[in-house]
Amino acid sequence: MRTRAFFLISALIPLLSVPGLCASAPARTHAVLVHHVRVHHTLRITRIIRVAPADEYFGRLKMSILGIRNQLHDLDMRLQYTPDKSADILGSAAYVEDALKDWEHKYPGDPWLAKSVFQLTQLYSQVHTDDGQRCATRALHWLLGRYGRSRYAAQARTEIASQVK
Repeated sequence: MRTRAFFLISALIPLLSVPGLCASAPARTHAVLVHHVRVHHTLRITRIIRVAPADEYFGRLKMSILGIRNQLHDLDMRLQYTPDKSADILGSAAYVEDALKDWEHKYPGDPWLAKSVFQLTQLYSQVHTDDGQRCATRALHWLLGRYGRSRYAAQARTEIASQVK
């Protein structure tokens, strides 16, 4: 694309120096071509950027995508080793959910979101209290509603949907 635009511009430049030709028409054509190339180039860049960068922070606690993943893992480990204190993780999980919603708001097409929402849904489904089940139901609806075609939604339908009220 740049080669074609360069060729067209380089073909128009000699016409500007020919006496008797209207100087405004080639100059206007040249400006339009350059502007069109720049606009097209910018549009292509905005389509490529759809994954959240690792150094951007989300939610009230300003968690990075790596921080969200680590926090989900840590909360899952706490549930495995102290299942009798499962209700204690709901506060921390709410901050992770807040960060995930902010991430989704800023980068709705990020392919990593479905996995993180699935992990949050799994986490909530392991908390066997009324609040835990409410959170699990809400997260499951979020996962199925927003990422219903993902493999994580299919996995949630088979593994988690029967556990959630």
